Amino acid sequence: MSDFFSSDFFATDPMPPDPGSTGPDGTADSAQDQTGGIPPSSTPEFPVGSAQKLLSSLVEELAKRFKADRCTLFLYNETDCTYTLRAAYGYPMFGRATIIGKIGEGITGRVLAERRPIYTETAAFMRGYISRPNFPDVDVQTFLGIPLLRGRERIGAIVFRRRTNTPFLADEISAIRTHIAEITSSIQNAGALLVAEMHGEAQNLASKSQLPDNQQIVIRGTAVSNGWAMGPALFFKSPTLLQTTGQNGENPPPLPNAIRSLDEAIAIVEEQLKASASALERRLPEAVSMLLEAGLMMLHDESYTGRIRTLAEKGMPIPEAIVKVSNEFISIFKASDSEYIREKVSDVEDLAVHLLEAITSQSVPQSADRSRANSILITEKLLPSDVLRIARDGVAGIILCAGGTTAHVTLLVRSLRIPMVIVETTKLLSLPDNRQIILDCANENIYVNPEPSVVQRFAWRRGEEDHESAITPKTHGRNTTYTRDGERIILLANINILADLDTAENVCAEGVGLYRTEFPFLMRQSLPSVTEQYAIYERILRRMDGKPVTFRTLDAGGDKMIPYLFKVKEDNPALGLRSIRFSLKFPYILDQQLHAILQAVQDTGRDDVSIMFPMISSVEEFRAAREHVVTCLADIHSKLGDKPIHEPFIGTMIEVPAALGVLDALAEESDFFSIGTNDLIQYILAADRTNSAVTGSYIPHHPAVLRALKTIADTAIEHDTPLCICGEMGRDPKYLPFLIGIGIRQFSLESAQITKTQELISRLTIEQCKAYADELLSKTLLSDIEAVISDFARKTFG
Repeated sequence: MSDFFSSDFFATDPMPPDPGSTGPDGTADSAQDQTGGIPPSSTPEFPVGSAQKLLSSLVEELAKRFKADRCTLFLYNETDCTYTLRAAYGYPMFGRATIIGKIGEGITGRVLAERRPIYTETAAFMRGYISRPNFPDVDVQTFLGIPLLRGRERIGAIVFRRRTNTPFLADEISAIRTHIAEITSSIQNAGALLVAEMHGEAQNLASKSQLPDNQQIVIRGTAVSNGWAMGPALFFKSPTLLQTTGQNGENPPPLPNAIRSLDEAIAIVEEQLKASASALERRLPEAVSMLLEAGLMMLHDESYTGRIRTLAEKGMPIPEAIVKVSNEFISIFKASDSEYIREKVSDVEDLAVHLLEAITSQSVPQSADRSRANSILITEKLLPSDVLRIARDGVAGIILCAGGTTAHVTLLVRSLRIPMVIVETTKLLSLPDNRQIILDCANENIYVNPEPSVVQRFAWRRGEEDHESAITPKTHGRNTTYTRDGERIILLANINILADLDTAENVCAEGVGLYRTEFPFLMRQSLPSVTEQYAIYERILRRMDGKPVTFRTLDAGGDKMIPYLFKVKEDNPALGLRSIRFSLKFPYILDQQLHAILQAVQDTGRDDVSIMFPMISSVEEFRAAREHVVTCLADIHSKLGDKPIHEPFIGTMIEVPAALGVLDALAEESDFFSIGTNDLIQYILAADRTNSAVTGSYIPHHPAVLRALKTIADTAIEHDTPLCICGEMGRDPKYLPFLIGIGIRQFSLESAQITKTQELISRLTIEQCKAYADELLSKTLLSDIEAVISDFARKTFG
C-alpha cells in the first residue's frame, strides 16, 4: 500500500464542523482576512507585479494539470511564524481579501508545522477547520495540502481541492509531490520578489538616494542578545588607511596644525588609555590589560613614535608624520597572512586617531570616542577587540550585516548586555550616518526612520523600565528550584566574563556550572600569564563563596580561534586542533592554566571546585589531561609544606560522539560528566552550527541526538556519576522537559535565563517529563517528533 494512505499521512481526527463558514485552508480562529471585516468593495486591489503574476499563473497551471477545482498557495514567514495566501485559483475574491494564519492553525498550518502532506476527503470535519465567507468551499471537501520545503526550511504550502466525493488517487498524489519538489526553488524566489514588491524594500534600500528620509522601514533579523536600543545609525567600518586622497583622487584636505608637542600628545593619549581601562574595569575587567597593552606598547615603540619623531625633526609637520607612519604600519599589517597581525590594524588606526586629536585639538580629547555614544553601530564584521572599543565608547546597540562573527563574540556581546541583531542582507550598509534606528531584540525587528508612534511606544517602555528598576528588588530569582511535584532541580550559571557574576547573584544561581576560561585569552594579544589568570580565577571563587564552581580548561580552536595561538589556518578547524587536543599538544599552556586555577583553589580554601576537560574522545585523552592536574597539584603541594591540600573534582565534557563508545570507562574514571549539547549536536549531525547554509540541518530533536542524550544519562545514573548539561538545549522549553524526563537534574544556563527556567520547571511534573521523553524516544521520523513536541507544548504551556 502506498505511504500516502498510512496513518502518518492521513489526519484522522474528525470533529463536528464549526458553525461558521469554512476557508480554503481550514485556518484556525486567530487567522484573519486581510480585509479585517471591511466590505470587499471598499478594499483596494493588491498590487500585481511580475512575481504576483508568476505565482498566479503557476497556481492556475497546477490546478489544471492535476484536475483540481481549487488551488491555493501560501508562503511562510519564519520571523513571525505566519503563513499568508499569496495566489489562488477558483476563488474570485482573492486580490481583495486574503488569509493569514499562525503555524499549527488550521489544516494548512498543520501541514507546515509537521512538514508533511495531509489528505482528507472530509475537510469540514478536521480539527481546527473553520469557514471564511470570502473563500466559500463547502462543495470542495477533498483536501490535499503539500508543504514547500528546502531541506528543513519551510517555504510555504500548496493546497489542492476537488469536489466533494472526488478523491485524489495515490498515483496522482505521488505525481503532485514530485512536481512540487521540482518547482519549490522557483516558488521561493518568486515569493521573495513578491515580498520585496509589496513592501518596496528592493527600491527603498537599493541606494541612499532612494531611501526617503521620512519613510519607516521594518527589517527582520535574528537577535543574539536581549533588550532594545534607540539612536542614530553609525557605521563601524573595518580599519582602512588613514585618508591620503580627497574626493575624485584630489589631494586630501590639509591636516590641522599641531598645537602640542609629540611628547605632550603621547602623555595625553597614555592617560586616555588608562582612563578607558578604568572605565571598563567594572564591566569587563579581563579586557583592561588588553586595552593598555596594545596602546602603551606602540606609544613607546621606537619603530612607531620614534620614526614619527625622526620625520618631525627633519621638518615634516607632526600630524603629517603621524599619518605617514601609521599608514606604513597599516599597509604592512593588512598584507600579513596572519589573522593576529591583521587584527592589529585596528590598534594602529585607533592610536593614530587619538594622537592626531591630542596634537591638534584645542581641548583635551575624551578617552572614549563620544561620537559613538548612544548610537546604533552597523557593521559587516565584529571581532572581540571591536567589542571592547564598542563597550568603551558607550554604543547603544549593534546591527551585524551578513553574520560576520563568531560564537564567542556573540557571548561577549550578550554578557555586556549590548542589544545586537544579525541580518542576512547587506543593504543596511547603504544607509547614511545619523539615520534614526530602533533595535528591538524581543521581536527581532529593526526600525529605520521609525514613525512617531513607534518612537513614542519605545520611549514609554524606557520610562516603564526606569520605574521598574527603581522599585524592583535586586534579587529576581528563587534560591532553590523544584518541579510542581517537588523534585529538586539545580540551576547553575554559565559565566563568560566576570561581569556575569552580578547577574548570577541577582538570579540566585546555585553556583557556576561552566566558566569559559578562553575569554581572557580571546581578549588579549598574547598569552595571559599565570598571575593574570590567577587574578581572574581567584576573584570568581571569592565572589561565589559557598557555591560550587566549575572551570572548563581552554577551549580554543573551531569557532573560538585565538589569532596569536593559531598561526596556520586550518581547512576544517571544527575537526582540527582544538580544545583538549590543543592543550595536550602545547602542555605548557595547559600547565600554566592549571597552576593558576589550583593556586586560586588553595588560597581560597575551596573544596567544591571542579575542572573539566572539553572535547574528550577517549579514556587515554582524559587520563593524559588528568595527569597534568596531578603533576601541577603535586608542585603546589611541595610549596605548601604542612598545609592541607584542596583537590578539585575532575570531569569530562561529553560533546564528541566517540565518547559514547567508551562512556562506561569514562564514568569510572571521571568525577562527573557535563554534556556540551552545542558541539555534540553538530558532530552527531555533521552540521556546523555557525554555518547559515546548514542551519536547517542542525536539529536538536533529531532522534540520534535524543537517543545519545538518553544513553549518556543512563550511563551516568548507572555509575552514580553526577551529570550536568550546559548547552543551549537546557534552556529551551521544547527540550527541558525531555532532559528532566531522562534523569538530568543539573543545568548550567546563561544567567539571564535562570528565572524564566525556574518558572518553566515549576509547571512540570516528573511523571509528565518521563512520559514526554518516552514518547519522543519512541519516534524515528522528525515529523512525528515535532508533532509530539507541539502537542506537549500546547497541553502543558497553553
